Amino acid sequence: MSSEVIAFIGGGNMASAILGGLLRAGFTLAQLAVVEPHAPQRDKLRAEFGVQAVAQGDASLAEADIVVWAVKPQLFAEAAAPLKAWVGGALQLSVMAGIRSDSLVAATGSERVVRAMPNTPALIGQGMAGLYARPAVSADERAAVERLLAPTGQTLWVEREDDLDAVTALSGSGPAYFFFFVEALMAAAV
Repeated sequence: MSSEVIAFIGGGNMASAILGGLLRAGFTLAQLAVVEPHAPQRDKLRAEFGVQAVAQGDASLAEADIVVWAVKPQLFAEAAAPLKAWVGGALQLSVMAGIRSDSLVAATGSERVVRAMPNTPALIGQGMAGLYARPAVSADERAAVERLLAPTGQTLWVEREDDLDAVTALSGSGPAYFFFFVEALMAAAV
């Protein structure tokens, strides 16, 4: 088990998949925190995982070793602005589509940024996530990200951030095409 403290900014489906995996892997509740502005989702996280979920971030975020950005991409700038003073010392891990690493650097003040593009099968531990790390991310930090995402499925590192688009097109859309095909077969059978 790891001793890292992980803070999630956003507590939706992907954050929940990662949280559940971390708890199954032996992380303690003291190592995990979630900032989730929506009360019903906070209540769900508390009930399902027993995790500390708060409406707004505060200075306690400075204790995080890894900050996982799991908000809707269109809400990222609004979510990040009040937290910048506290999160810059941590490794930043984004599971948000379309937010490039330079935007994360600007919003957090940290050059230590990893982008992950998981797909929906991650919710059941059968996903595939493309990963890109900026040059400031160490080998140990890459390994920490792999441990963090291991419960969601497999990972694949890419050397160029632009390559995440190709990984996303294949791994992100592949399951959707499969389910569309299955639905078509079911409809034809009726």
